Amino acid sequence: MAANETAPILSTSQVTTSFDGPPTLADATSADELSRPNEPGGAAAPATTPALGEGIEGEEVVWEARYAMKNFAGRLVVRTILTVGWLALAVATWGYDYGNLVILTVIAGIILAASWLSLIYRIIQARFGHHYRLSTLRLFVSTGLMRRRRDMMELLKVKDVFTKQTLFERWLSLGTVVVVSSDREMPTYYVTGVDDPKRVMDLIWHHARAERDRRSVKVEQV
Repeated sequence: MAANETAPILSTSQVTTSFDGPPTLADATSADELSRPNEPGGAAAPATTPALGEGIEGEEVVWEARYAMKNFAGRLVVRTILTVGWLALAVATWGYDYGNLVILTVIAGIILAASWLSLIYRIIQARFGHHYRLSTLRLFVSTGLMRRRRDMMELLKVKDVFTKQTLFERWLSLGTVVVVSSDREMPTYYVTGVDDPKRVMDLIWHHARAERDRRSVKVEQV
């Protein structure tokens, strides 16, 4: 090349480089968004939680219980007394040959053991096979140990509530709460063996009236 020939002039874009410092978090995010082929719009929008349906929002549990153990108090006391008597008889006849009395003691012991097993089974079946729950909108009655059935009544359909008690149940503050509804398929619900049935009856009636008043106000506003 000749000495008087000058080198070709390069454009500014060819010879100038810009350095703005190390990449920032925003740059990394932008690059990550561009590198996702399945997300043409960039980062995915955050998932939104679906709203609860009408009638579910605001529902609160106000009472929950199982079959009360006090229902078995009388049977437990009777069997305990019989067991103490049988033990006394067994000790008195132990080591002695009383003939028929020993045989009767053994038979009584077998019958007593069978009655205890039967009572324990009934306690388990009643205690864990009955569950009740009252919310501000609905009443749930679950029955069954191995095969459970769960019935639900809207408090808006409640027509009447009353209790049923025997003399012994009144002494122990136990009983059955009967709830009558306008439902044709299952018009009556039995909440059996509950502690303080009068309080449960008042709770059901109070929230049933509150739900009817709330619905009537809502209809008038519409």
